[in-house]
Amino acid sequence: MSKPIIAVDADDTIFDENTAVRLYMNDHYGFEHTEDDYLVEGPFDNYWERIWNVAPEKVTQMYEEFAHSTYKKDLQPIAGAIPILQKLKEKYDLVIVTSRGQSVVDMTHASLRLHYPDIFNDVHFVPLWGSGEKATKAQICNEIGASYLIDDSFEHCKLAAEAGVNAIIFGDYGWNRFQELSIRITRCKNWKEVWRILD
Repeated sequence: MSKPIIAVDADDTIFDENTAVRLYMNDHYGFEHTEDDYLVEGPFDNYWERIWNVAPEKVTQMYEEFAHSTYKKDLQPIAGAIPILQKLKEKYDLVIVTSRGQSVVDMTHASLRLHYPDIFNDVHFVPLWGSGEKATKAQICNEIGASYLIDDSFEHCKLAAEAGVNAIIFGDYGWNRFQELSIRITRCKNWKEVWRILD
C-alpha cells in the first residue's frame, strides 16, 4: 500500500536561506542587518527591496549574485528538519517541490544529497520564472497526488489549499506570520510543530 505524499519546499523550509542572504548582503554590500531586520512583517513580494532600500531591478541583480555564490551553495539545514523528516519518511513519501531557476538546479541536487540523503523520493522544480510554460506548486502537488504541502510562502499554501491540498505554512518569518489562515492551512513555526500535526 502506497504512503501519502508530502511535498516539501526547500528555501526557508529545509534550508536556511534567510540567514545566508543576510550574511551575504552584509559581507558584500556593507549592510549591518541583524536577524530582527529580516523578520519585519510585510508581503513576500518586494520583501528584500524594503530591507535593502534599493530599486527592484537592483534587488534582482543582488539576489542573482547571491544565488551563484558559495553562500547559496553552502545553505545549512533548518534546525530540527533532518530528524523530523527522517521520522516522517517512515509514514509518508517525501518529495521536494521548489521554485528554481535552471542555473541553480544542480546546486540544489548537491545540497540535498549532502544534507538530506535518502529522505526525498523525488525533486520537482517549479518553473515560475523565465520563458516557457509556467506552473504552480499547487498544480505539481495535484499532479503527483500530494496530500500535504509544507512551504514558507503563504501564497503557495493558499493556492494549494484552494486546489484541495492540505498546506502547512512553515516558519515564523516576516513575510508569512501576519496573514489570516483559511481552511486547509495550518501554521507551524518549526519542525517539532510539523511533527505534532503529521505524526
